[in-house]
Amino acid sequence: MRRRPLLPLTLSLFITSTLLAASRGTGAESKDVSQAGIQTAFRILQREYIRSNDLTFDELNRAALAGLLQRLDFGAELIPRKLESVPDGLKGVQMELLTPQVAYLRPQAFTERETTEMEQSLRQFSQDKVAHVILDLRTPSPPGDFDDAAAMLSLFVPKGEVLFKMKQMGQSRAEPESSPREPVWTQRLLVLVDEDTNNLGETIAAVLRQRKQALLIGSATRGGAVRYETVPVDANWSLRFARAEVLLADDSSVFKKGLQPDFVIGLSTAIKRLVFEQSREKGVKSTITDKPRARFNEAALMANTNPELDAYIRRSAGEPLSGDATRSSDTVLQRALDLLTTRDHLRAAKIDWKNKAPAPAELPVRKAIPVKP
Repeated sequence: MRRRPLLPLTLSLFITSTLLAASRGTGAESKDVSQAGIQTAFRILQREYIRSNDLTFDELNRAALAGLLQRLDFGAELIPRKLESVPDGLKGVQMELLTPQVAYLRPQAFTERETTEMEQSLRQFSQDKVAHVILDLRTPSPPGDFDDAAAMLSLFVPKGEVLFKMKQMGQSRAEPESSPREPVWTQRLLVLVDEDTNNLGETIAAVLRQRKQALLIGSATRGGAVRYETVPVDANWSLRFARAEVLLADDSSVFKKGLQPDFVIGLSTAIKRLVFEQSREKGVKSTITDKPRARFNEAALMANTNPELDAYIRRSAGEPLSGDATRSSDTVLQRALDLLTTRDHLRAAKIDWKNKAPAPAELPVRKAIPVKP
C-alpha cells in the first residue's frame, strides 16, 4: 500500500498549532507537542479521519496559512488589493473649535498633505490664543508611512530630540529618527486613542506620552506600532506584514502590548464610526452637544407661541417630534472636553487660605426721634 506523502515539517507545525488551539482550555499547548507527535498526528488523520479525502495538499496549505496568520495576529494579514489605498473622501484633517479655548484635530489618513494642514491649523490656534488642542487618533485608516509620523511629531517635539527608532529586520541596531525643526505647538495637548488607532497614530501617541507632553484618553490600542510592507500575492489579494519594529527613545516597544490610556473611556466601534460620519456632515460639535427641547418661557410668551402645547398636539396626533430621533454621541470627546473645562475652572478659582475676609463695617446706630404729644 502506497503511503501518502507527509507535509513539510514547518507546515505541519502551523497546522497542528491551529488544530490544538481549541484545546488550550485543557492546558494543552502546541509547543508541548514534540515533532514526532506532530508527524504521528498527521499520519493518523490522513489514514483514519472520517473524511480523509478532504485533506488534500491544497487544503492543508490553506489551513497552514490560516493558522500562521492567526498566530501572527495583526503582524501579518491578507487584504483585498482594492482596499490598499484610502478613498479620497476619507483624507484630510477634521478641524474645529469646540470652545474659544479648545480646538480639535483629527487626521484621517496620516499623509504629508495632512501634516501641512495640521501645521496651518496649529499656527492659527496659537495666534488665536487657544489654550488646548485635542488630537484625535482614532480614525480606522490603513497603516501608513513613518516619514509622515515623524513629520507630524515634529509639530510638537523640539528640534534635535529623538522621536522614535526603527529596527529593521535582521539588524541589531535601531536607526533613530529625530525632529528636524522647531515645534509649532507647545501648549496643552490631549490625545484620543482606541483599538482602531493605526500604526502611525499609536506611535505618535506613545511618543507624546513618554515625553509627558500629552495625556491619553479612550481605550487600549492594539500594539501595532510597526512598519508594514504590502506585497501582492495574486490578482485579488496582497500580504501585509510587519517588516520593521518601532522603538521609543528609551528602546521600549509597544508592539503586541499596546497603550493603556491615562483615562479609560469606552465607546463601541460601531457608534464611533457613526459619530465620525455625522461629524463630516454636521461638524464635530454636533456629536458632543444636545439641542434642548423648546419650552414655554418668556420669549415664547412675547412671541405669542407655546412650543410645549404645539408638541403636545403633534404627539397626540401621532406625529414624531424633532427630538425623538436617537443620535449617537462621542462620549470620549465629551469627557475630554469636560476634563479641560474642569481643569481651567479649578485653576482660575484660586483659594487663599491665609487671607481673611474683612470684618463687616458697623452700621451707625440711629437715634430714636421723640414723638411730640
